[in-house]
Amino acid sequence: MNTVEIKKDGFYIDGNKFMFVGGEFHYFRTLKGGWRRRLELMKDFGITVVTTYVPWNMHEPSPGKYCFEEHLDLEYFLSLVNELGMKVYIRPSPYMCGEFEFGGLPSWLLRDRTMCLRSSDASFMNAVERYYEVLLPKLVPYLHKNGGPIILAAVENEYGSFGNDKAYMNALADLMRKHGIDVPFSTCGGIDPFKYQNGYLEDSWYAVDFHAVPNAIDENLMKLKEVQPDKPLMSGEAWVGDIMFWGKGYSTERHVKENAEFTKKALELGCIINYYMFCGGTNFGFTSGALSRNGEGYVPLGTSYDYGAPVSEEGTPRKKYFLMRDALDEYLGKPKREHICPEHKIQAIGEIKLCEAAPLFDNSSAIATSAATYGRTICMEDLGQNFGFIRYTTYINYTDDRVRHLHIDEVADRATVYIDGKYIGCVCRNQKAPDIVFTIPKEGCELSVLVENMGRVGYGYAMYDRKGVLGCMHFDIENPDGTFLYNYAQVMGFSTETLPLADISALKYGEPDNNIVKNGEPCFWRGSFKAEAGVDTFIDMAGWKKGCVFINGFNVGKYWNIGSARTLYIPGELISADNVIEVFEIHSPNDTRSVSSIDHSLLCEKPLDPTEADFLLL
Repeated sequence: MNTVEIKKDGFYIDGNKFMFVGGEFHYFRTLKGGWRRRLELMKDFGITVVTTYVPWNMHEPSPGKYCFEEHLDLEYFLSLVNELGMKVYIRPSPYMCGEFEFGGLPSWLLRDRTMCLRSSDASFMNAVERYYEVLLPKLVPYLHKNGGPIILAAVENEYGSFGNDKAYMNALADLMRKHGIDVPFSTCGGIDPFKYQNGYLEDSWYAVDFHAVPNAIDENLMKLKEVQPDKPLMSGEAWVGDIMFWGKGYSTERHVKENAEFTKKALELGCIINYYMFCGGTNFGFTSGALSRNGEGYVPLGTSYDYGAPVSEEGTPRKKYFLMRDALDEYLGKPKREHICPEHKIQAIGEIKLCEAAPLFDNSSAIATSAATYGRTICMEDLGQNFGFIRYTTYINYTDDRVRHLHIDEVADRATVYIDGKYIGCVCRNQKAPDIVFTIPKEGCELSVLVENMGRVGYGYAMYDRKGVLGCMHFDIENPDGTFLYNYAQVMGFSTETLPLADISALKYGEPDNNIVKNGEPCFWRGSFKAEAGVDTFIDMAGWKKGCVFINGFNVGKYWNIGSARTLYIPGELISADNVIEVFEIHSPNDTRSVSSIDHSLLCEKPLDPTEADFLLL
């Protein structure tokens, strides 16, 4: 029959009612070699539908250039799910949220200052159409009618929390149909009337998102039943864990019993569940996003997307996995099963010395993807840069001995400031700027500002989130008597280097110079280690301040000593018998200039006390 239908009493495939138990697993947050093991855990649990977003920014990193290789091999992922006998709920919409960088949108969209994101604006839709012409034909062979696993497709995600352009929503649906996507369509979001009315699409299935705890069921599912009485209840994202923010507390064990109780109660109500997340993952490289919250402002997210999910970041089942599985088995009338974790080896290699150094300022010209001089500061997006760092350097001529107080307007997101290569201060988004002072020597001095993109906002109206110095730099000039010169002059003429760190192979390493640490200069540190090839490990960054780690040239993600995560997960797929580790440290290494390879994660460390932090500023 090759039919997929949504009826009032449930989901039907080929005329038969289908037990839809969904679990979110993002292929792009796990390396390709780790997919099967996690999917097998999902199948053993009882998951019948694997749900995944499709990140536009990863698949089209620059306009017209596409990537579907390695851990972005979507077609292989779909074929693997099919091989294991599960179905797919695909979420290919331009926007995904997922706490991902820019919500999954490509940052090059921000080069167009007139574009209205996620709207029927022609400039936005033209970009979407070009992307869909490549993406959607890849999905067609995997539709149910063609013997594939895809049975449901999302048109957009949580749109009621962003806008009200129904023409845009309909245009997306029309594009999907045009390219042959003929399974039922869905949208999801909050159940508040404002979010629901702006976020639903006629003839599609609306699902509501909420925490997977029993006391949230009545408030959300009963309201959904009122507004959508002709379709089955669906928890589009049943949140079974939490996201990790830098500098905030985190727990992998939150709501363990409540998640199991939710499973039982929701199933008894006939609700179709999609657990979010079912398998944790990793925001490799610089892909972790950020939120903008009332009262908190800009809040960046961590590297780990473990989420406290039933299946951890490293792909092992947790207590909640087994308790939730028990609830599902009981509902299905299956006999109780033992709680046995499949064997998964993780190695502890021990201390790894990083004995070589490559100072950034000595190497920036070799690894910069562009370098030019501009009269003012230019943002990353206008220079074609997606991720990483951007460096602005200028020369300040001597005029007098008075103290300068530096101001950098509109920093996005974190700027470290140097005079003649020596660190003098840090300016961070949404925080009161410190007093950065210096005097100019008779021969003049070099002012250099290194700005880090800590993740673009991926939710709500604050998504127009360009990176770099968005305003200007200027000085207050203090007179000897403590008064200040009336001065509105700006600093001009910046040599600007884009440093996405996508390729650091041109770095020139040598013996460490103690002045690097003394001056607080950003530096790459390199070491080597032997290991059992193909076996996972964790890198403990205790004592290091802030930066990112490369294993055999692959950027595994960021670390930051403010917590709560202290380790970075290193998938075995990255590990060979002989390995190179490179650490880019913005401030200073630990006393031993070493890291440790351990066999467990440290994700729930107590965040650093602000009074103990040298570089706490966000």
